[in-house]
Amino acid sequence: MANGLVFTSGKVGVDEHGRRPEAFGDEVKAAIADLEDTLRAHGSQLSALLQVHCILSDMSRFAEFDEIYRERIPAPMPPRFTHGGELVEDFRFEIVAIASVLG
Repeated sequence: MANGLVFTSGKVGVDEHGRRPEAFGDEVKAAIADLEDTLRAHGSQLSALLQVHCILSDMSRFAEFDEIYRERIPAPMPPRFTHGGELVEDFRFEIVAIASVLG
């Protein structure tokens, strides 16, 4: 946190046991849920997002990712940079964000 902003490190999707879900969509949902938990812990929330950076290991899954993202991230949606790249430990999705602190 700095100057009323929350800067998150990369969030990847893992289940309650720390394992990557088998389904890509579940991995995306878990990563966004982890982001949401981190924001709440620092006095923010998904609706306070200012900028989002998403990395997909396989850009052919963009449509599936985008559908989940649009369901989970409230309007007005923040600027988003999405690109493909190799991720550690065989993760298929990672999300990094900046949000404002509420109140």
